[in-house]
This record gives sequence, C-alpha cells and structure tokens, in this order.
Amino acid sequence: MNKPKNTADLEWVVSSVLRIGVIISVSFILAGLVLFFSGSHHFGNYHQFSSASYSFPHTINSLINAMLNGRSAGYIEFGILLLILTPILRVASSTMLFSRKGERPMMLVTLFVLIILIGSFILGLSVR
Repeated sequence: MNKPKNTADLEWVVSSVLRIGVIISVSFILAGLVLFFSGSHHFGNYHQFSSASYSFPHTINSLINAMLNGRSAGYIEFGILLLILTPILRVASSTMLFSRKGERPMMLVTLFVLIILIGSFILGLSVR
C-alpha cells in the first residue's frame, strides 16, 4: 500500500472503511431479515422470535453455529456486531495512517481513543 500523500487521501481511506463496514453489516442484517420473513422452519412466527424464552446467540461460537444452521437471528446479530466494530476499525485505521504520515500528535490522540474504546469493551465483558 502506498503512503497517503495528503489529507484528502487520509479522508478517502477512512471514509472507505466506514462505507464498506456499513455495507457489509447491513448486508448481513438484510440477509437475516430475509431468512426471518421467508418463513423458514427455524422460526414459527414473530411471537416466537420476540418471546422471552427465545435464546439469542451470546458467544462467538453460538453466533457462528446459528449462522451455519441458517438461523436468521445469527445473521442479524452478526450484522449488528459488525456495525458496532466499524467505528473502532475506523479509529484503528486512522491511527495507522497518521503514524505512516508522520503526524505524531494526531496518532497519539487517535491511539488514546482506540485504547479507551478497547478498554470499554473489556470492562463491558467483565460486567456480565
């Protein structure tokens, strides 16, 4: 990958990361909705899906299994997870691009933000 030459190149890379992340996540969510409304045998109806007794995937393994088994909730949940991770990937790519461009103050600021984001996820996992 060539070094970004100016600010416009940096903005293009960062906006591309956001655009691609949103497109991919929305694609998974739409695929899950199509599965849900197609009347597949995995869901009887909306009331079953929205009931308190229905178990959504809560771990990465159960999420992967749900998707491999064609459960619409797995696709929807994976799309939402990607949507949440997209801004974090944007901050990480900004940190790398500022570093490559030699803008140390901006790299340190975005690195600080990235550390806070990752720390908040770690703290969120421990609250369960």
